[in-house]
Amino acid sequence: MKIPHLCLLALSAMLFWSCASRYSSPILIERGEGRKEFEREYFVVKESMGIDKRLKDVFKQGYIEEGMTNDMVNLLWGPPDHETSNDEQSIWEYYTREGKLITRLIWKHPDTARLKGYEGEWILDKIEGDRYGGSPAPTSSRSSNYN
Repeated sequence: MKIPHLCLLALSAMLFWSCASRYSSPILIERGEGRKEFEREYFVVKESMGIDKRLKDVFKQGYIEEGMTNDMVNLLWGPPDHETSNDEQSIWEYYTREGKLITRLIWKHPDTARLKGYEGEWILDKIEGDRYGGSPAPTSSRSSNYN
């Protein structure tokens, strides 16, 4: 093989490895688009009508909390590694590459929808495991590790 072919092959392998590692990162915010502050700001301005202001503030900091919608968590942490659901609840599980559970999220439908048209929406009911998804805990209510 020629040297340029080897270089191209090595570059392709490194690119594939870097892309694949982001989606299996043990720090869950690195898996989603929510690691970008402008994405979180856009969602809060355009997509979060009827959501409590405190939850919006936590979301803007890059963290999840009970009461958030599945769209909010999906933006922050990306899709789950494993998902099961029935009519009553849905369970999302995030794992490390080695298969160790990081966080389990249990979802339910709200008693009342936040707005008309959101009746089938899932709301985060319970967080089991690492509630920060591998991220360091916030140091204050206004701080964020993801600016």
